[in-house]
Amino acid sequence: MRTKVFLLTAILLSVCIITTGIAQDQNVAGTWKINIKFISGETTHTAIIKQKGNELTGTYKGNYKEGSITGTVKGNEVTFGTRLRHEATSVSFNFTGTVQGSTMKGTVGMGEYWTADWTAKKSK
Repeated sequence: MRTKVFLLTAILLSVCIITTGIAQDQNVAGTWKINIKFISGETTHTAIIKQKGNELTGTYKGNYKEGSITGTVKGNEVTFGTRLRHEATSVSFNFTGTVQGSTMKGTVGMGEYWTADWTAKKSK
C-alpha cells in the first residue's frame, strides 16, 4: 500500500514540475503605444489588440492611416502585422518580439522599406 501511495505521489509531483515549466501565453489585450525607430527618425503608432487564446486581432493606427491587426502570442513571443494603404501603394508592418508585463520590444519588417526596432508600452 505504501508503495502505491509513494508511486502516486511521485507521479503527481512530476506532473506539477513539468507543467510549471511550460510557458503560459502572455495577455497582450489592450491599447499599446508603439515607438518605431527607423534609420533616420522615429514615430509613435497605436495598436488596440484583442486576444482570444493565442490569436490576436485588433486595430493598428499609424500617423495617417489605420488597418486591421492579425497575429499570435506564444509564451512571451509575439507576432502581429497590418497593412496600411495609401492611394495606389501600401506598407506592411510585420512585428516580431517579446512581451514582458506591460512592455514589448522587437523588430518590425516593412518589406522594401527595410526593418526597424520597436518598443511598446501598454496604456493604463
